[in-house]
Amino acid sequence: MTRDARRRQIHIRIGLAGVAAFLAILVVCGSMGILPFQRGRAVNLTESVLQYEPAVSAYCEEYGIPAYSQVVLAIMQQESAGQVVDVMQCSESPFNELYPQTPGGIQDTDYSIQVGVETFAYCLEEADCSSVRDRDGLMLALQNYNFGNSYATWAQENYGGYSPENALEFSQMMQTRLGWSQYGDPEYVQHVLRYYDF
Repeated sequence: MTRDARRRQIHIRIGLAGVAAFLAILVVCGSMGILPFQRGRAVNLTESVLQYEPAVSAYCEEYGIPAYSQVVLAIMQQESAGQVVDVMQCSESPFNELYPQTPGGIQDTDYSIQVGVETFAYCLEEADCSSVRDRDGLMLALQNYNFGNSYATWAQENYGGYSPENALEFSQMMQTRLGWSQYGDPEYVQHVLRYYDF
């Protein structure tokens, strides 16, 4: 065997050893649920929500949050199960500029998805959510989607982030401030996460 042939053989063996090591790392990380490119997925969705998956993906791409499309589907499942025109229940969002900002004001499903995704993108930013795997940031953004009124900023300044307890406190504080009998869903995070698997 020539010297060049021997070098090629050594390079091939080194390359194969590197591939084997990489695959072993992937297997170990996968068994621990920590693959760096792994994303969660929406679960237990109704057909009426699944039909909107292409629109949700397109708007998530448009608003720079493509990794969160499955989270948006989980939000839609909680908000409406795809059963009403305003599937994202976001008529009251300040991003709704075409319809009355009152419950059920949006009368176009595609527009509801657009506004819902834009609103959620804003909530992710306000919550400083770094990735779809950032559970703390994602939970803060989810509760912010439900409450609005800068809940994320309030929770970060007063408690360092989301907790079920401060969500309830914020809800009660807003009830008092607005004179309402209830304000949002303080258990919104748990309700949405029934439809999302990290």
